[in-house]
Amino acid sequence: MIELQNVNKWYGSYHALVDVSETIHKGEVVVVCGPSGSGKSTLIRTFNRLEAIQSGRILIEGRDIHAPGTDVNAFRSRIGFVFQQFNLFPHLTVLQNCTMAPMQLHGLSRAQAEERAMALLAR
Repeated sequence: MIELQNVNKWYGSYHALVDVSETIHKGEVVVVCGPSGSGKSTLIRTFNRLEAIQSGRILIEGRDIHAPGTDVNAFRSRIGFVFQQFNLFPHLTVLQNCTMAPMQLHGLSRAQAEERAMALLAR
């Protein structure tokens, strides 16, 4: 499902990701751990194109997500992330926060979105 092939990312002269290669299969659970500054957040941010890579390839479902011409908005509409310092909309309930994107981006009815959200929250 996700394949990294010799991914490199620099910030100026700092080489944050050095030839990272890995394959993550559908349903597989992977933990990215390491000391502060080791590139964990940078790596994860490249999966959603929040960070550009300078070389290598990242394939999701066989598609190179950093290839020129990739519709970033369409791609991102199928990806969900929870960051270290995530923020919910404070004026909404947890359920409303969880159902907003499925309803607005994927056209689910409120009932469908709430059913999916409750299953995820129960899990």
